[in-house]
Amino acid sequence: MSRSSTHRGQTEPLAALVAVAVIGVAVGLYGGYLTGTLSETTDRTSADVALERVWQDISRSGVFASADDSELDPIADRIELASLPEGENVRVAVTTVQEGEEQLVTEARFDADGTALEPDTLEAPPSHAGVAKRPIPVALEPGAVRGGTLSVEVWSP
Repeated sequence: MSRSSTHRGQTEPLAALVAVAVIGVAVGLYGGYLTGTLSETTDRTSADVALERVWQDISRSGVFASADDSELDPIADRIELASLPEGENVRVAVTTVQEGEEQLVTEARFDADGTALEPDTLEAPPSHAGVAKRPIPVALEPGAVRGGTLSVEVWSP
């Protein structure tokens, strides 16, 4: 005996409309969430970008070697012009903590056109300067590596 149904594989129209509406709302909420999340993660300052580029320039095998060694170039000579934000004054400093106090290992200063300056020839960064920091390993002498901080300050002239 053959059984056939004329309703097989059909859905009520109201249930189909509700399902489509729920999917549309879910996609809209997900898109709004992604827009808010992605816009926050891609908003990097010029100091943040310069920090990563400067670290690539001055590190050797993932360690910053202090310029006290005569065979190493001063830090300003290691930093490429393309690593600096265009039209901004920049101060780059490497510090370590020695005997409980933060000690400056080396620093470099650049004016708005990227010219390396003597550390005393450029005014101190203003309070509104953009600052980015990251921990780095610092080799003060061969075989002696300690924790340090790379700091990049950026401000308009």
